[in-house]
Amino acid sequence: MTINKNFPVIAGVQVFTDSEGRYNLNALHKASGGEAIKAPAQWVRSKQVKELLEEYKTMQNCIVSKSGRNGGTYAIEELAVAYATWISPKFFRQVINVFIAFKTGQLQPVSPLERMNDLVVRDRISKAKGTEAGKSLNARKQEKLELAIEAEELLKEFQLMLPLNLKLVIKGR
Repeated sequence: MTINKNFPVIAGVQVFTDSEGRYNLNALHKASGGEAIKAPAQWVRSKQVKELLEEYKTMQNCIVSKSGRNGGTYAIEELAVAYATWISPKFFRQVINVFIAFKTGQLQPVSPLERMNDLVVRDRISKAKGTEAGKSLNARKQEKLELAIEAEELLKEFQLMLPLNLKLVIKGR
């Protein structure tokens, strides 16, 4: 799967699109705060979505699940907005404003430094949530792995920007 590098960022989370232009609902879920009851899988099972998908029955692959790296649930823009609406009216407004700015070219590309800062903030939030809510060890491990993969990708970008004899070191790696 080809990831589009020019993606919108909502609440510090990159909302990837796949090669077909479908939005990653898992990224939207993470941007919304990541409540388990608001996960894409819960939304897809709801009666509301089954009825909504009837409207799109002539359109193939309007919502797909992909496994592996960069996997997740991907949906066309209309369904991504519907998912945001299902999460909350406040989140819907945030998503629709970012999507409109993204479509009209008003969003500036996010620099690797800004992305690294967002990554650090998300890691701190994840640690705090895990401690507060007694998050399961496996869920925290998965989140930590995803953050580490993203950090590795960012390091590669930084290495292209830095002199060859200078290396970035991530604490604890």
